[in-house]
Amino acid sequence: MPLTVRQLVAEPTLRITLRAGAEHADRELSWAHVSELDDPAAFLSGGELLLTTGVGLSDSDQEISGWVRRLVAAGVAALGFGVGLRYEDIPAAVLDTAHAEGLPLLEVPLEVPFILLEKAVYQALSSEDHARLQLSHQQQRRLIHAALAADGAKTLVRRTAELIGGWAALLNSAGDIVDSTHRSARRAVEQTSRARRSRPGEIVFSTEGGEDVISHPLAAADGRVLGYLLAGREGVVGSLDHGVVTIAASLLTLFARRTEQSRDALARARAAALKMLIAGQTSTVAAMADELWGGLPTEPIVVFTAYGDPRRLSTACELFEVRPDGEIAYAVIDDHLAVIASHGSANSVLARLTSVPGLFPGISGEASWGELARAIRESRQAADDAARRQEPTKFTAVISEGLSACFDHDRARAYAEAHLAPLLDSDRGGSDALRSTLEVWLAHNGQIDPASKALGIHRHTLRRRLDRIERLLEIRLESPTSRSELWLELQLVER
Repeated sequence: MPLTVRQLVAEPTLRITLRAGAEHADRELSWAHVSELDDPAAFLSGGELLLTTGVGLSDSDQEISGWVRRLVAAGVAALGFGVGLRYEDIPAAVLDTAHAEGLPLLEVPLEVPFILLEKAVYQALSSEDHARLQLSHQQQRRLIHAALAADGAKTLVRRTAELIGGWAALLNSAGDIVDSTHRSARRAVEQTSRARRSRPGEIVFSTEGGEDVISHPLAAADGRVLGYLLAGREGVVGSLDHGVVTIAASLLTLFARRTEQSRDALARARAAALKMLIAGQTSTVAAMADELWGGLPTEPIVVFTAYGDPRRLSTACELFEVRPDGEIAYAVIDDHLAVIASHGSANSVLARLTSVPGLFPGISGEASWGELARAIRESRQAADDAARRQEPTKFTAVISEGLSACFDHDRARAYAEAHLAPLLDSDRGGSDALRSTLEVWLAHNGQIDPASKALGIHRHTLRRRLDRIERLLEIRLESPTSRSELWLELQLVER
């Protein structure tokens, strides 16, 4: 600890006397400085023991009092006044003002060199620095030893809490608690969550609720945040040892990076195995499924496909990693997450996927392993529709809307409008009459007599209109394919 005024006065070899400010004798001394300037305030930073013989003081009591008050305003911890040179005793103006301002005033005899007081303060500061360095070294060793434990990350969190005399928690990249030493950590996690979201890569400090709290990010080499170390204890800012938290965060960052590398390797293995499953190599994958997913789902199976940005897909994968049960096989393949689940686990899978904001899965019908390729196609088609609807979609709901539901509606409608445009282009001979003629004729399965009767026109008029439609659209109406496409195009345009 730094030397206090009281401790300095108690040193018998110095033979100094405390003449004023005894109520503040426990002030710590940050430095010792000799000055005979009439205004040394500009050269002070606060906390010093200022030593002077008063040779530069004015003879005016008023000016002497002002000099003492300026020292107090500059933040000196104590004033050491050397007597026996210019003054045999401390001037009354100095003594009275020191009493009034509560400034510790030390009387230093002529036979006591100022350098002895300076040395006493310096030695105390040096001893404190040495003690702090030793403590820091010991703390580093204890943290490194904790990191070498079988469960290094968990042991590090507990050792951090022990060293700061408070609590600690490890969070994942989303800010959720992975491990914590005290229940009170949850409140601090919530209080600092907004700051972490707005400044994810920065150290965040908080003193809400009478606690000194620090949230330290664990960053990947490319700057991505892999998690956070949150720590706190009762008190104002600086109450906990931030150095301990910084060292612990550095060690946990190594764990997080190593964990991420292992997770990336496992993700690649899962993707390769899932592709093998889709290719029909079920028996081959079954041999490694225990290591990848805890086993293979039992029949009947259901396939989920979810499109999204990499962060959302990664978050969804983390949800499946938390509770592997052997009834779910999953992997991120290209730009989507594919999940194969046993029928009994389907609801659980859907709940986990929909808990990720912005993720809308497509769901296949039930299938056997031999029908996996078909189920994959169904789930992808349903996922395309789910993205359009912004809600989870089952393939059964897609097919209930007919074949047109399987199309990209925006692209199909744009094509239909462009293809049918000549029917309404009067400059090219089109008209509403031609469009309605085509629609009625197609609705009557291409039969002339029923269509002409429905239109209220002669059959020859109908034939002439159909000839004109063929020329405008450059098609042959006798082709079943052309008639089917035209009917679908008309439905899309009407929608």
